[in-house]
Amino acid sequence: MDIKEYKLKTENTKQNHPWEFARLEVVHDLLSKNLNKRGKLNSTNSLTILDVGCGDGFFLEQLSKRIPNADYFAVDTAFDDEFIDFFSKKYASSNITFLSEIKSDFLQDKHIDVILLMDVIEHIEKDVDFLNDLTNLSGFDDETIIVITVPAYQSLFCSHDTWLGHYRRYTVKKLRNHLKQAGLKSEKDGYFFTSLLLPRLIQKFKELIIKPNLDNVAGIGDWNGSETSSKTIKNILILDYKWSRFKRKFGIRLPGLSCFSICKKQ
Repeated sequence: MDIKEYKLKTENTKQNHPWEFARLEVVHDLLSKNLNKRGKLNSTNSLTILDVGCGDGFFLEQLSKRIPNADYFAVDTAFDDEFIDFFSKKYASSNITFLSEIKSDFLQDKHIDVILLMDVIEHIEKDVDFLNDLTNLSGFDDETIIVITVPAYQSLFCSHDTWLGHYRRYTVKKLRNHLKQAGLKSEKDGYFFTSLLLPRLIQKFKELIIKPNLDNVAGIGDWNGSETSSKTIKNILILDYKWSRFKRKFGIRLPGLSCFSICKKQ
């Protein structure tokens, strides 16, 4: 969850949106298969995983339970000392170091195995330059993989994107092109969450008729659904992803509200 959305709720009432739980399943599936193929998923050697633009740390904390053989670094420029102290205490049982910037002394003599960019680069005006900077980090080499998720289709840009400070939405083709400019090559990519396209189209249509008030936009930080509704939505989105994954095996790419890429240096 973006820190801007996180601030909408107090800790006593905040709950994560089912979309976040479903995206966790998507990324874990993609990442674990890649690491397993490379013999690193259950390796005795500890992995180094950076989550850049980590938000509230929920994603990384959940991932650390599934991939325990790793040192985790949660980085977000929105962190101040208070946030770092709060999340460090909240996730004290997890092997996560919280940082407001990537500091070389924390990564000294470490090989970076994975960089996670979960809905991050759409917030960055010069996304190609940002990706270039990541590839120049100490410990980044030809074996480092970057896992990226981004919102899909510029035609679906709406008040939620404006409120969150997005510069753009992507197609897989555009994402590949930006990666190529940064010296990266997409090894696997596609779309996910097809079922969310219709609700977004409806929202976009409404906003063409009635101009939205950005003061009333809350994003997923305002989610207060019941446990039953949250679980139902999460399961629908997971089934949605699995159906898209199945169709990709036959060369059929379904559209979706988000797209992903797993990439490495060219």
